[in-house]
Amino acid sequence: MTVGDYYKESAEHHSLRLVIEYLVFERKVLKMEDSEEKLSHYLQDKFKNKMNEYLSEYERGVRNVG
Repeated sequence: MTVGDYYKESAEHHSLRLVIEYLVFERKVLKMEDSEEKLSHYLQDKFKNKMNEYLSEYERGVRNVG
């Protein structure tokens, strides 16, 4: 599966959708065509705390814009 496939299927999983949007559109470290292995790299436990920080900040910004 690709990152884009996960994104399409993540409509009911807000947190996964948010991670994908952040990594693809904000950080630009992934593309929708990338494999799930690249996405899995960013979902490792060792990145969890910092990623949650980034996502909280990103989500606040997205809500203020839209």
